[in-house]
Amino acid sequence: MQYVNTCPVLNVEESDRLSFMPYLFGTDFMLAELQVYALAKKWMPEYEGGYMMPECGRVHLASSENWFDRTVSADAAGIILTSLAINRRLAAHHDSSNPALTRLYMLRDAQLWNHITFHPECSAIYAALD
Repeated sequence: MQYVNTCPVLNVEESDRLSFMPYLFGTDFMLAELQVYALAKKWMPEYEGGYMMPECGRVHLASSENWFDRTVSADAAGIILTSLAINRRLAAHHDSSNPALTRLYMLRDAQLWNHITFHPECSAIYAALD
């Protein structure tokens, strides 16, 4: 028998969503949110805009950059897009010598990778982020 250690998932209530983005991304939250939307448009052929985590069962993601082409859960798609956005914002702040936001994005990146490790679709997430 195989035992899986799972991490609790943070469910952000509707009333907390406006304060969650600044908590997650600091003063850079608006650009980070736009980064997620831009990545969703690029990776999801059926994306029509307006959400950070797809509100459906399964999502087709495709990228010509790393040849990823799979259908994953909405949760996994949200993790993939968020991880990509974090990575891009981290690079932008590192390159512009913004140590506070660089540290924040390094922390968020580590936290998300810790979550990915125990996600049921971790192999698909790893492949997408490869």
